[in-house]
Amino acid sequence: MPTTTIKRALVLSGGGFAGGAWMLGLIHTLREGGVDLGDADLVVGTSAGARTGAQLATGVLDEVVAMNRHAAALQIQGAAKLEEFLAASMRIIGKVGDEQQAARRIANLEPLGPGLVSEAERRRVIASHLPVQAWPAQRLVVTAVEADSGSRVTFDADSGVGLLDAVTASGALPGIFPLATINGRRYADGGVHSLYNADLAAGHDIVVVVSPMPLDGYLQGKLDAEVAVLGEATVRVILADEASLATIGPNPLSADTERVVNAGAAQAQREIDAVRSAWPAR
Repeated sequence: MPTTTIKRALVLSGGGFAGGAWMLGLIHTLREGGVDLGDADLVVGTSAGARTGAQLATGVLDEVVAMNRHAAALQIQGAAKLEEFLAASMRIIGKVGDEQQAARRIANLEPLGPGLVSEAERRRVIASHLPVQAWPAQRLVVTAVEADSGSRVTFDADSGVGLLDAVTASGALPGIFPLATINGRRYADGGVHSLYNADLAAGHDIVVVVSPMPLDGYLQGKLDAEVAVLGEATVRVILADEASLATIGPNPLSADTERVVNAGAAQAQREIDAVRSAWPAR
């Protein structure tokens, strides 16, 4: 008799440096407990989730977790806070009805602080967190937004774009970080289109969405619409709980990486049984 292959997808959302560290702790501890979210046919990563997804898919998760647990607090000097970007974005969304046009305007925000963070410094920080910079054999899709049109784009191993370039583009938060230029085109953070981009997991039977960001009405609507595209898939959404959010703090663009990794690990221990039921061992 023919056997049916169950296809799994892992969706990792944006969430700043702190959110990325939290996802590392969560995924690492779930794996230690026998629930391996890395055992996915597809990993979709946006912004911080692109970096975490690349770390997971290239097999360096344990190395990066250890690095974050022994690193000094991470904060790029001169950056505006995430709340400033979110407030500016919501003003544009409230004025512009068309989502793509709103995304185009957000992608081209003027600096929200004294100036943009140094492009070279930001790329150096990202590179230091990607010990392997070649695309993995595992299917990894990284999202960004083309700044001139406001349209979502995806990068993968077949895109002709290097992994470091793709991850750098995916987290290029407008108004805070410089946009990434690849082959003459400018790209902004994939979260300008959606914090999740969970609809890219369409066609998979089991989908787990991991996000360190709290839900509000706007984000809930975006996530609900994307989950609807997944049809009959079994979908599990793992959000940072109250204890994790307290550790992540009000500005996820900075991180006490050891504390935040440990907060993700602690939440994994609280949720492992529920996650196991949604993501059974193959």
